[in-house]
Amino acid sequence: MKKMLIVILAALLLFNLSVPALAEESEKVIRVGGNATVSLAADTATVQIGVETRNESVKEAQRENANLMGAVLEAIKGVGIEEKDIVTSQFNVFSNYEYESSVLGKDTRKQYYQVQNTVSVTVHDLSMIGSVLDAAMDAGANTTYGISFSSTQANEAYQKALTRAVEDAMQKAQVLAKAAGVELGDLLNINATQNTAAFSRETYGMTNFYAYEAKSADMGTSISTGDVNVSAEVTLEYSFR
Repeated sequence: MKKMLIVILAALLLFNLSVPALAEESEKVIRVGGNATVSLAADTATVQIGVETRNESVKEAQRENANLMGAVLEAIKGVGIEEKDIVTSQFNVFSNYEYESSVLGKDTRKQYYQVQNTVSVTVHDLSMIGSVLDAAMDAGANTTYGISFSSTQANEAYQKALTRAVEDAMQKAQVLAKAAGVELGDLLNINATQNTAAFSRETYGMTNFYAYEAKSADMGTSISTGDVNVSAEVTLEYSFR
């Protein structure tokens, strides 16, 4: 029994001595971050086009909206947009009130209904964006909620950005180790994140990357696009000695 107690105490002593050593070893980590961005030209655009109607009768508001949206969809398809690239993104029906003041100063309240129907249109030929907008507006569309630009090559661009981000982090780790007078050990951990900036904007605003300009009826609508930035960020952890 006495010998067994001595063995247990010795084991506990060895464990207590090893814990600081393990903790000290685990603290010998260099953690660095790397990032890179690849820019590429946009080749796809998505525009939100809608019809909003209002009427004292909800049934009439819906009927008017359906007729106008039908004409808008035909017009959009008429300029070459395929049906698979037109998807309903929003449909709302809600009531509201309009207030009027009489000559005697008494307010009256009139109820009306609004119907909003919006479609998301994907355009694969960017030169057609202006034609799509013009055709939709001529057919009765009265709302647009912005244009977003993206690229079908975003995944390939991310692979390039990821490789460059890792190279950036590795170089930083080597510089840090050399400056600290230590030697890099094994790569212990690596994490990566992706950030694709598919730029979007309101069609009545302006930014540094695109401009929307309403021309005369003869000239049509002019849309200019910009680049899509695909970024990658990584975090590397190395042991050192």
